[in-house]
Amino acid sequence: MDGYDLDRRTVLQGSLGALGVMAGGGLAAPARAADTMVPLGAMSLKNYHQVMAKVLARTDRIAVPSFRFGLVMRNGMGASGGSGASSVDLKADLVGVDVEMMRQLAHLAFSDFIERLRATGRTVLGWNEISGTEGYQKLEPTTDPFVKKPFADSRTVAVVSPEYLPLLTIGPEAPLSDRSPFNLKNARALNAMSAALKCLVMIPSLVMDFAALTGSGHRVYGAGAIVGIQPGLFLVPGFTHCNFYHAKIALAGEGGRLILEDRVAVGQAGELVQTGSYNNRDEIEQWNTYVRSNAWWTEPNMAAPDRPTSAYDFSSYQYRIDPGLLQTAVMDAARATHGLYMGVINANRPA
Repeated sequence: MDGYDLDRRTVLQGSLGALGVMAGGGLAAPARAADTMVPLGAMSLKNYHQVMAKVLARTDRIAVPSFRFGLVMRNGMGASGGSGASSVDLKADLVGVDVEMMRQLAHLAFSDFIERLRATGRTVLGWNEISGTEGYQKLEPTTDPFVKKPFADSRTVAVVSPEYLPLLTIGPEAPLSDRSPFNLKNARALNAMSAALKCLVMIPSLVMDFAALTGSGHRVYGAGAIVGIQPGLFLVPGFTHCNFYHAKIALAGEGGRLILEDRVAVGQAGELVQTGSYNNRDEIEQWNTYVRSNAWWTEPNMAAPDRPTSAYDFSSYQYRIDPGLLQTAVMDAARATHGLYMGVINANRPA
């Protein structure tokens, strides 16, 4: 019996310690993980994966029929230890942003992309040329705004385009896609557009998150469980990229991508506020105090507190946006990202 109580005490104290980290330093704990992030000013092509950049040298003419801008609207992280004896869960929401604001930000970012593209000396095709092609007529736009929680991902992402552009999705956009990788209708439509206009077709995608979450995972033998949140805007790897296509015939073409591989810290655009907390810390501390006092041995007839069967801590947060700071951060990210894209475009000019 003594051994059982001591083992139980160890488990509960371990759980309490983990929860204490979250309670006392949940915002600071993830800083260790944040050290691996790339500051926006230090972002370079080393943080991107390039696929078939030579496609950019096929022609000087470029059409940009769509621009995708996305924000993570909800995120979460859970962790457990001791086969579930301790568990922590954190949820966070982005508030203060609406569709109109996102479309305006998409417009500003798209305008920067086009301005920089023209500055490279390439010919940027006008909307009348783009929309007048048979390929454009065959495109199947995605519902705008497009909201999706990717499979096995805690994030819910909203994606928009500027109000005057269609939101286009093809297979490589997965998991932020509304179509199967086997659905080639939009890919063939873009090929047709490229062949008809004798141009490259480019579709950039800029997606940002409002928090970096860290957790200890789900452990069978470890007693503790920790999750933490670091607020701020971050470029999302995998979701931030630039796709480009070229085709001589509508049925087949070639494509390339520049894909962000590392999380990039952009800066703050609001305030993180804890909106809820539910835990049994007091219950655990009462039990641990009883065990540490040895009263269970010296006063065997004393009424003991109920022994908790598990330790848990559930918290909710909101990242409340300042619209002015958000616009500044988005444009800083867009300019830095687009500047790198233009470097690759300049390095792959037609002979």
